[in-house]
Amino acid sequence: MIIGVDLGGTNVKGAVVAENGGMTNRLEMPSFARDGVSKCLTALRELILAVAGGETPDAVGIAIPGHINANEGIVHWAPNFGEVIDGKLRIWEDVDVFSPLQGITDGPIAIGNDANLAALGEYEHGSGEGKAECMVLYTLGTGVGTGVVISPASVQGRLDAPSVYIGHKGGGPEMGHVKVVTGGRACSCGSFGCLEAYCGTAGLLQTALECGVSAGSPKELYDAALASDDAAITAWRAYGEHLGMAVSSTINTWAPDIVAIGGQVAGAWEFFAPAMETVAFEHSITSLSRSVRIVRATEFDDAGILGAAALARAALA
Repeated sequence: MIIGVDLGGTNVKGAVVAENGGMTNRLEMPSFARDGVSKCLTALRELILAVAGGETPDAVGIAIPGHINANEGIVHWAPNFGEVIDGKLRIWEDVDVFSPLQGITDGPIAIGNDANLAALGEYEHGSGEGKAECMVLYTLGTGVGTGVVISPASVQGRLDAPSVYIGHKGGGPEMGHVKVVTGGRACSCGSFGCLEAYCGTAGLLQTALECGVSAGSPKELYDAALASDDAAITAWRAYGEHLGMAVSSTINTWAPDIVAIGGQVAGAWEFFAPAMETVAFEHSITSLSRSVRIVRATEFDDAGILGAAALARAALA
């Protein structure tokens, strides 16, 4: 029994995951991510026990947002998790995830960054089809998450199986903070001009205002575009252009054969994808762009669960 879990800022969801990606006993419950470490990790433990249904899982994989030290089971930094004290969110810093989960399995507990594991899930069971040489996933939502999966065919040297790139101490990649506008908008990371400042939810809605349309959510802006609102269509085009600049850097840096775009905002694909693709190919090296496909991710809701389970299965092996 392999259990994959996706711990989010609103809910925690998990399932028993078969090797072919089939899921059983999929459950979801509130994560209490802003109600303190103890309450959140208690919810995580309860979800795993409920999914296991009284049995002892052989391994558990958990996708968690933030900077993850997978070897030590430490979340160094998670900006959307913490506890609101005196009206201010005190975020997770150096939180031990392994200790509260002791005894939940006799096998390994594997943790990783949620965007990285979503990329692994999309690689194994989505558009990567388990055989892409190099696949990059952008997850569009409140922020912009990214993950890179590389196969043995994409390296010179030894690599035995498709692997998730995590960088030094598990901190990478953070392509949501690639600069797309010199001296541009302030970003939540403290810098300026980042992709997330333009293609995160708040950035998208700010662009919409600048284009002359007020929308309370990406869904409202999408509905306005469906109703042929010119300002909304212009806002989505600008969104695609900013995303395309980042994708061009991704193509030039990683030389992937697949760039997949996922997350809730990807539902507006028809309004931003043409501009994204045009800019991405205009600003990337021709010999690299000829061999890349930019696609909408297929594992829309459960890529994190699937990737977490794949990580756990590899740890068990």
